[in-house]
Formats: sequence, C-alpha cells, structure tokens
Amino acid sequence: MALIAGTIGMFAVLWLRTFFLQIVQGEYYRKLSEENRIRMEPVEALRGLILDRNGVVLVENRPSYTVAVMPDRSENLDATVAYLGRLTGVGEAEIRRKISTQRRWPYQPVKVRRDLPFSVLAAIEEHRYELPGVIYQLEARRSYPFGSLAAHVLGYVGQPTRREFTKLAREGYLYGELVGRSGVELYYERLLHGRPGVRYTEVDAFGREVQMLSRRDPLPGARLYLTLDVRLQKAAEEAFGEGRSGALVALDPKNGQILAMVSRPAFDPALFSGVLPQKTWEAIQADTSYPLLNRAVQSAYPPGSALKPLTALVGLASGWVSEDTEFECTGAFPFGDRVFKCWKEEGHGRLDLIEAIAQSCGVYFYQLALRTDVDIWAQYARALGLGRPTGIDLPGEVRGLVPSKGYYGKGWTQGLMLNLAIGQGEVLVTPLQMACYAGAIGTGRWVRPHVLLRVEEPDGRTFAVESKSREVPVPPEVLAVVQRGMLEAVEGEEGTGRAARVAGVRVAGKTGTAQNPYGEHHAWFVAFAPYEDPTIALAVVVEHAGHGGAVAAPIAGKVLSEYFSGRWVAEGR
Repeated sequence: MALIAGTIGMFAVLWLRTFFLQIVQGEYYRKLSEENRIRMEPVEALRGLILDRNGVVLVENRPSYTVAVMPDRSENLDATVAYLGRLTGVGEAEIRRKISTQRRWPYQPVKVRRDLPFSVLAAIEEHRYELPGVIYQLEARRSYPFGSLAAHVLGYVGQPTRREFTKLAREGYLYGELVGRSGVELYYERLLHGRPGVRYTEVDAFGREVQMLSRRDPLPGARLYLTLDVRLQKAAEEAFGEGRSGALVALDPKNGQILAMVSRPAFDPALFSGVLPQKTWEAIQADTSYPLLNRAVQSAYPPGSALKPLTALVGLASGWVSEDTEFECTGAFPFGDRVFKCWKEEGHGRLDLIEAIAQSCGVYFYQLALRTDVDIWAQYARALGLGRPTGIDLPGEVRGLVPSKGYYGKGWTQGLMLNLAIGQGEVLVTPLQMACYAGAIGTGRWVRPHVLLRVEEPDGRTFAVESKSREVPVPPEVLAVVQRGMLEAVEGEEGTGRAARVAGVRVAGKTGTAQNPYGEHHAWFVAFAPYEDPTIALAVVVEHAGHGGAVAAPIAGKVLSEYFSGRWVAEGR
C-alpha cells in the first residue's frame, strides 16, 4: 500500500512540474526556445557612391568578408575565442578586448576581422563545429578607382570611437560600422550612410544556418555628385607634381563650384577602408609632413604679394591714390630704424599703380601703406572673404587672420602697415580664401564655395545645391583698375606672372613670395580668367619653394591650359 501511495505521489509531483513548465511558464520557455533557434543578424546598408560632376565614379563599394562572433550564442566562449584567434591571426587577447568593448551592445555581432582572405574563410567554414556563435558576413568596403586622386576632398572612413557610437546607436547605426572620418565622407555622413536592415535565420545547435526565415532589406545611402571634374583634378595634381607640399584650388567664380582641389602631400584613402595595421596608423600620425591635413582649407599662410591687389583696391576706394599716382622705387625704402627692400634690388624707377601691381613693386606699396588706415583695409579684406571661414562643405576649415588696430592694442604703429600692405606680418589666409578673393576681384561678387553639386536619393528624388553670393562693396571703376593691373601681371612684358599665360585666353593674376620664418619662402599665385568674363579663379601655394612667378605661376598655367582646352569647351564645361 505504501508502495502504491509513493508511486502515485511521485507521478503527482511530475505532473505538477509538467503543468508548471508547460502551462504556467510555457510562454516564457517558448520564447526562450525561439531565441535559441532563430538568429537575428543586422545587415549593413551600402554607403552611397560619390561621383564627379559628369558621373565618373570617384568612390564605390567592393565586396568583403568579415568574420564576427556572437558571444551569447557560444556554448564555450573561451574555447571559441582561442580557436578563432588562431585561425584569423587576430589573437585571443584582441578578440577579448573587442568583446569587452562591445559589452553594452550584446546582441550585435562582434566583428573580429575585416577583409577576410579566402583561405581563412575556408578554414572557418571547415571548422564550423568547433566555432559555435561564429558567423561571417559579406559586407561592402570603400573602393577608390583613382587611388589618391582628390583624397582630401573625398576623405576616408574609419570605425567610430566608443563615445561616438553611443550617439550613433540612437540613430540606427550598427556597432562596427565604418563612418566618415574626413572630407565629404564625414561632412555628408548622414546622406551617405543609408539605413541598416535585418535578417532572421533558423540555426541548429551548433549555430549553423538551416534556413532564412525573413529579412528587411537595408536602404542604401544617397548618391552624391560633386562639383569636381576628374580630368581637371588630374591635370591639377599632375601640374603640382610629387615631392612638394602645398595646395591648389580652382573654382567657378560665378557659382562657387569647386572644379579642382589639391593638397600635398596626399594619402591613399583605401588604407582606411579595410584592415589598417597599428604600425601603419602610427607611422601616418608621426609623419611631420601631415599627409592627412587638407592644406587647401585647414592651413593658413601669409599671402605675400598676392595681397597687393587688396591694398591697391583699398587705396583707390578710399581716395588715397588714383591709378595715375606715381612713386619712385630705388630698391629700398627707409622707415624708422629699418630699411624695407623691394624684390628688385636696383629698383623699378618711377611707377604708377597698374605698373606697381604688374611688376609687384614693394617700395610702391610701402609708400601707399603710409596713407592706409588699417581698420579700413581690414574691412575690405573681410568683404573679399579673408579672415573668416568661407563656409565650404568640408570639415575643419580655419578662419585665417586679418588684423586690425584692436588686434595690436597699444602696440599698433603705422610701420606695421608696411608689412600688412604686402601680405606679410600677422595676416594669414587659406588657399581656398585666396581663390575666392581672386574670383571676387574678377567678377565683383563673392561666392560661397561648395563641393556638392547634387544629391540623388535611393527613392529617385534629386536636389541640387544652390549657390550663394553677395556683391563686393567696391565701385566697379575701382575694380576695373585692379583688374587691369592683374592683367598686366600676366600679359604684360614686365609682369611677374608671365609663366601663367594661356594661348588665346587673357589671364589676370598676381604672384606672391611669402616670407617664411621657418625656411624657404612660400610661392603663391592667384588668377581669374578669361579677363573679360571670368569662368575660373584659382590659387596656388607651394611651401618652401621660392618665388611665386617661377614656381606657382607655371602650375596655374598648366591647369588653365587644360581648362581652356578644346575638349573642355566642346563638352560645355
């Protein structure tokens, strides 16, 4: 009897336990079972393509395999990490670091290695039983068909920091996604990124995929058309040459579209789209030539004599001189206890204003500087876009410096104006500002520069970037005098910019040789053309290179020759 009672009691306990598990907690265990059987994999969106103004692809995507581990799916994470570390060559310690870093986002795959070689991929597939929770994904990586061409404009991609991702996660970003770190890739990140998708698959006890259940396709990023022309960009980079440091900017002065932008030294953005070895990154950071720096917008230089047209313009507009005002140049100008020299030791003799601009006579502008009010000079400089950011759609733009009396305080003396008048002293400008400055003198309007031409959304919607400009507060007759002086600088027999001449086109420009306390002078040249109706303005600066007429002007001449070539005109650019 006792045996029967015991048996009934045992079955009663088992029945109650079964009832509790299947009825009371049935929903909980059903969900748990589904979670163990169904795997959710996020799917990255393709970044948008970047093209030049004519549809030539500058940045595209290439297929790449990435291996990842899902810690919550691994029965023995320690063994999995050890085995995976040996197979991929990443190392056990590095994988553990990645898992620890991603602890706040446990349901997203921890990417162990990108750009997986096929041999490693085959080894992982061969050892699937020993690697539960390990997956590999076909992803897209950035590819640059023209190598380092326009690298500073295009920028590069990289993995965000943990702090950055905390914010990006709220916007739908996946852990481990590459994001823009510089250039257009960074500035237009939100347009290029797209929207990630998700994939639900059924897996077995070893984490192997049995079948795909459903998916939500990712939405690719927008397609960006830039204002650059790849052919003019190539010509500009070839003209600049290798082994030099500096920058070149060419733009349309009527709408602000950047046609070409060069910064030297350059870098290969493809280095950052895959696996960047730590030693390579450390070498880039330690490089004292700063190859990642976009010198066109992120470096400020003294402009030297390229700023003399500004001083002439201020003198004319303020009535301190006329185009017929003459000064004598003997090669030197004593002031106080100093002697300010002209570049031409024997002097230019007697010159009027147009001749002084064309021949870049320092002594003429020293004497004009004594009549110049620095605050009025600074006002005109800012009206031409100097001393403030242009507002270009690229990151990291610096403002430069246009000093006034307030900058110097009690230390101001009129002698300081002698340096400022010829683009020396404390005045600093960027190559981009100087290209806009040249365009403003040539057209009478200052235009905000930009590199984005139009955007094509994945749904087919398209919108173009509108140009923004303002009239320069300078009387047309004053601009005309300065324009003639710059024309003579290139087309005149004694002009310092003759190396920038282009057959069949009248070019107006100005050379500059900026003194540099850290070494050889910087060579400058600014220009606009055609003289009668400018459609291009440019600025060139070559660091530690010597005279602008000998170094920078020939570079500009090559770029202008390509721009005004028959092919360019025939294609309606």
